[in-house]
Amino acid sequence: MKSLLTLVTLALTALMLEEKARQVAGDAHEAYGEVAAQAREARKTLVQQVEQQPLISMLVAGGIAYALASVIPARG
Repeated sequence: MKSLLTLVTLALTALMLEEKARQVAGDAHEAYGEVAAQAREARKTLVQQVEQQPLISMLVAGGIAYALASVIPARG
């Protein structure tokens, strides 16, 4: 009788863990969708800014490239 009670307890625990795993997976899927939407919106905004102010965008990109080139050591 005790082993049957243990098996039932394990089965219920497994079911509870499975349900929790499904909830976590659903939450992760929802969060991924939100992040993907935010990334698309950020890209759209960036493209609009570059199209509206191409010279400033080139200067900013050049500044970032210069900063990275001074931080990253040269090979060889």
